[in-house]
Amino acid sequence: MPADIAYLALYLDAPLQSWGYQSRFDRRTTLSHPTRSGVVGMLCAAMGIDWHDSERLAEFASLDMTTCTLQQGGRLTDFHTVGGGWDKKHNPQSITRTADGKTGNTVITRREYLQNSRFGVVLRGDRGQLAPIAEALRNPQWGIWLGRKPCIPASPVCQGIFDTEEAALTHLGKLAGTAKPERIVREASQFADGTDTINDIPLDFASRTFAPRRIDVE
Repeated sequence: MPADIAYLALYLDAPLQSWGYQSRFDRRTTLSHPTRSGVVGMLCAAMGIDWHDSERLAEFASLDMTTCTLQQGGRLTDFHTVGGGWDKKHNPQSITRTADGKTGNTVITRREYLQNSRFGVVLRGDRGQLAPIAEALRNPQWGIWLGRKPCIPASPVCQGIFDTEEAALTHLGKLAGTAKPERIVREASQFADGTDTINDIPLDFASRTFAPRRIDVE
């Protein structure tokens, strides 16, 4: 029996969003559009899938993702510290450790956020797989956010399941009051069809293992 292909529309609207990409150590940057790892992480949280459950994580591999930029805002860099103000004698558990396990000093990080941006995400897959995802987003088991915990959605994320991608994109555009998206990012089936490659297909969240994804930016 052929698969019943459908399209799940997600509306990502928040004062702050942050889609980490190649973020390491003290500088946490954000891509200018949602990453696949960030979106899949949000789905896992909604469905109560633990970060160590790589088998259930693999179930999302069959979904194709299209992203559209409905409103692009500015960027904010947050000067952030970790471990400051703790007493090494009485609060050692709260202080960041060095590589050799010793008590270190305050860690300073700079974290980027997208301000006042709106994105649409359309997930293509079997309707039977998309239905429980949509239900979980409407009634999530764990909290969901747009990239990082401070980035709480300002609008309902799940916008329903549609029969075509065009219908899903049109619905998302109407929500944002946008006749035409500023940018569309699609997944390329072949390397030659893409315009860029990003390392954001999650294989194992616990070990932070990702695979490259070829995309086509319109």
